[in-house]
Amino acid sequence: MSGGTNVQFSIILPTYNEAKNIAKLIPQLEEVIRKNELDAEIVVVDDNSPDGTANVAKRLNEKYGNIRVLLREKKEGIGAAVRDAYNFAKGDVLLSMDADLQLKATDIMKLLRYIPEYDMVIGSKYLEPAKYQKISIISKIRYLISKYGNRYLGVVTRTPFKDYSLNFRALKREVWQAIEPEDKRNFFFVEMIVQAYRKGFKIKEVAVEFKERSRGESKTRIWQQMGVFLLKGLMYAFKK
Repeated sequence: MSGGTNVQFSIILPTYNEAKNIAKLIPQLEEVIRKNELDAEIVVVDDNSPDGTANVAKRLNEKYGNIRVLLREKKEGIGAAVRDAYNFAKGDVLLSMDADLQLKATDIMKLLRYIPEYDMVIGSKYLEPAKYQKISIISKIRYLISKYGNRYLGVVTRTPFKDYSLNFRALKREVWQAIEPEDKRNFFFVEMIVQAYRKGFKIKEVAVEFKERSRGESKTRIWQQMGVFLLKGLMYAFKK
């Protein structure tokens, strides 16, 4: 999908202490926007980062002119931040992605190419031929926990996907208006997919690249999240 379609896109970046990363990521996204002639805004939703992430985004807007900053007063979790950003965004198509450089900016076109044929397109670290970089022992452990945790979610929610937790997805605004994910943290992304699937929306899963974080600290506490996903995933097994 490219320019001339009269579709406006919102690329949403939830941030907390990602000043150095968005200084690199946003120019990469702007290049993708330019090359594909997208009518797109970039929404940086920042949880009042002490490292000045919001100010970096505002300075970049002086150059590009299509960046809006949604500054939240406190850090509640990525689900709460993305929910606010979806409501704040102006686009007909909403695309959210992590801002930590673990995802490739050019991969946004892997998602957008399936809109409008599909209502939601989700990026997957586990769908072949996805590339999941695993260098350190920690990243290998996280990979195994995440991979089998996502398999568990597929079984208990009775949905046919391989990656429920990655914050890399594009959806039409009408999908967002039809679902009501409630979790304030990472399980928000699971709720989005399961609710949209059960409401009959067409969902496409595509393989994307995922590499180790090179800057900053991961916000995800894998052991804590594993327990949350096990419990809340099981609750969905009894929901219609």
